[in-house]
Amino acid sequence: MISPQLNKLEHNMALSLSISTLLWYLLGRAFIVTLFLGGTVFLDLPKTFLMPDIRLVFLLLLTFFQICFSLLWLLRWQNHLRQFVQFQLVWDLVLSVLTVYVTGGTASLFSFLFIFVILSSALMATRTDVMVTVAASVVLYGGLVDLQYYGYIQVAPEVLEMTQTDIFYRLFLNVTAFLLAGFLGTILAGRLRRSEVLLQQERHDYAELERLNRTILQNIPSGLIVVDHSGFIRSFNSAAASICGVDVSKAIRRSLEEVFPQLVLTEMALPVERGELEYVKPKGEKRVLGYNALSFSDLQEHEAGTLITFQDLTETKRLEQHLQLGERLAAIGKLAAGLAHEIRNPLASLSGSVQLLAEQGGLNKSDQNLLDIVNRETTRLNRLLGDFLVFARPRIPEKGTCSMKNLIGEVYDLAKTDPRFTEVQLEIIIREDRLLQLDSGQIHQALWNLLVNAAQFSRAPKKIVIGFDATQRLVWVDDNGPGVNLDEKKKIFEPFYSSRPEGTGLGLSITHAIVTAHNATIECVENNWGGARFQINFSADDDTL
Repeated sequence: MISPQLNKLEHNMALSLSISTLLWYLLGRAFIVTLFLGGTVFLDLPKTFLMPDIRLVFLLLLTFFQICFSLLWLLRWQNHLRQFVQFQLVWDLVLSVLTVYVTGGTASLFSFLFIFVILSSALMATRTDVMVTVAASVVLYGGLVDLQYYGYIQVAPEVLEMTQTDIFYRLFLNVTAFLLAGFLGTILAGRLRRSEVLLQQERHDYAELERLNRTILQNIPSGLIVVDHSGFIRSFNSAAASICGVDVSKAIRRSLEEVFPQLVLTEMALPVERGELEYVKPKGEKRVLGYNALSFSDLQEHEAGTLITFQDLTETKRLEQHLQLGERLAAIGKLAAGLAHEIRNPLASLSGSVQLLAEQGGLNKSDQNLLDIVNRETTRLNRLLGDFLVFARPRIPEKGTCSMKNLIGEVYDLAKTDPRFTEVQLEIIIREDRLLQLDSGQIHQALWNLLVNAAQFSRAPKKIVIGFDATQRLVWVDDNGPGVNLDEKKKIFEPFYSSRPEGTGLGLSITHAIVTAHNATIECVENNWGGARFQINFSADDDTL
């Protein structure tokens, strides 16, 4: 059952012939006319004493003139192709009937030219045009036979007279051939057009599907790589290029081992593989990737290659580490807060007793030194417990409108007067101010802790830069120290962890707790000097309205 849409498309194809098709049609007609009429003229020369039949020569010249005219029409009036085809069919019918008349009428062997015309109409015109062409062929050939039979026209004298039965028989055969040619030509041409329509639809659907697939592949956030059975990359989407830091043009047709040296697929026929790997970009940046590899087959069920999808898990892993650290800190803080209070009470009694002994006097120098040591250490221990309680039970931020430029300036001014920063070159980078909703006291303490930490680890000549990026709501502190290795980064914000023997390991932990309480994030990365950069990224919720 042929759908109406398919019939409409078929009809439209009959009306929308290409210029190349019509050019081939004109060349084919020139070949057929030259072959048959030219051959007839050449074979007829001995009978006419080397003088060809002038009528055949005239038909040849007229045909070539018509072909030249048709070429000019085709080149200048390309928007009237249907009229062009109808004109060609009319001319072919006229040429056919004249050729039959000149070559003997009913005795002519060229009546098959009408069949060529009918088949041409079936291939190039609509069904209505085909029926008109068949009817015109029957009328023209039948009229020629009748006119010859009743003596209204004279054919070549050398043609033998034919009986009424012979004439009727030839007329019957040719008319039947015309009708059959029209019927079969219409059916075959219809099937051909339907096949072309279906092929065109399939090509269109395939192009749409390919465009859709290409759009999906280029816009999905996951990286996608297709590797053939030889291990060479056949497809590499834009997400894969962004994650790997490799241009698509430089990845295609390269070996997977060159682009992904950390990913080893020993056999392409393995089942689904999942895993994680550490990928190093061409610029040296390390990223954690999660991948999934799946083998696929071709139409013959032969192993064709492997489809690899992967995602950048670096940020996810970092957030997981911060979450785990927060959970550990919360547990430690809850447990240790009570213990700190229990230690602080007897410590206060001890400190008071030492002060009473010192006030009584009468101690020798050795005993006085011992009391000074006890007093100094109890004071230090009391300060340590105070810091730990700040860390264990952080105060809820009391947010207010805060100018980041002024806040950083206050921390900078404080550092300029602190003895620990005497030999440190301090620098501020703030191109634009921004107002944020923050607890200025807590953020002041967090930045101060970062500056003190930077001063402790900087190397001579010591240099520290504190900066603020208003667009990204990012504060950073750079130092020119040795930097922080990967193992230290995992533990650097944990309480009581310090790489310095005299360090308490609470400064960065308190800073982390303050930043977390502000729904911000803090991380340690390597700066351009090879030292450490601690950067705090405030959320958009902290913007002032």
